[in-house]
Amino acid sequence: MTGSSNLFWFGLLPLALLLVAFFSYLFFIERKRKEQLAQQSRDIQTLKQTVAALCSSAVGVDRRVNRLERQGRDLEERQENIEQSNLQGDPPYSDAISMVRAGAGPNELIQELGISRDAADLIIMIHGAKREDA
Repeated sequence: MTGSSNLFWFGLLPLALLLVAFFSYLFFIERKRKEQLAQQSRDIQTLKQTVAALCSSAVGVDRRVNRLERQGRDLEERQENIEQSNLQGDPPYSDAISMVRAGAGPNELIQELGISRDAADLIIMIHGAKREDA
């Protein structure tokens, strides 16, 4: 009986070693899978942050584009008004020039026409001198 029990144990030993190797392999695969899952989770988090940053910057760009479009429309409208005024034969500041020739001072120009102090002084300097020379 000892011969057959030894034979049993010698047959069982490779099977036990095979089972240990198999479970070690499963443990190794599971650990590798967990590492890959953790890396994928980190990658997904990074991608989420990148997408959030892109969306945030896109909103900022959209606001700037809208502001630039409004400014463009405003400039276009102002240009059309200037061109329309020139077509009608009314040069800019013609009212101010007329008032200066009639003896108006800078404060009157500012109050009546809403022009700047510098513009009023310049118009008076240019067109007021003609009145004094005459």
